[in-house]
Amino acid sequence: MSDFFDAWAQESEENDRLVAQELLITEVTEAIWKVMQETGVTKSELAQRIQKTKGYVSQVLSGSRNMTLRTLSDICFALGNRPVFNFGSALQENDWYEDAQQVKITHGGVRYTRSENMITPIDLWAA
Repeated sequence: MSDFFDAWAQESEENDRLVAQELLITEVTEAIWKVMQETGVTKSELAQRIQKTKGYVSQVLSGSRNMTLRTLSDICFALGNRPVFNFGSALQENDWYEDAQQVKITHGGVRYTRSENMITPIDLWAA
């Protein structure tokens, strides 16, 4: 993990928990975006399939609305998939790598970049 996030997460159990939450939210929403892009499903179409509004779908996929496990299951089903869950170990030091321009992390097949105090996905899917 980066020096900043490693140090910040180790300051308290609460910080460590917050980092884990944000990584999970990002990993799940990025996986949904990826399937939507690969299958050509728009937010409007997904909203119709799960009988919600486009605004609701936008909020869920931006991470600004809490996604329940039921909603996640409904979204997966609407996209022709089933959710799969497993407990994973914490990020390891070798999950981080550096190139000439930025520090990156890979976690669950999703690539992130760190700058200042933010972790953001590198591969942003079309909105």
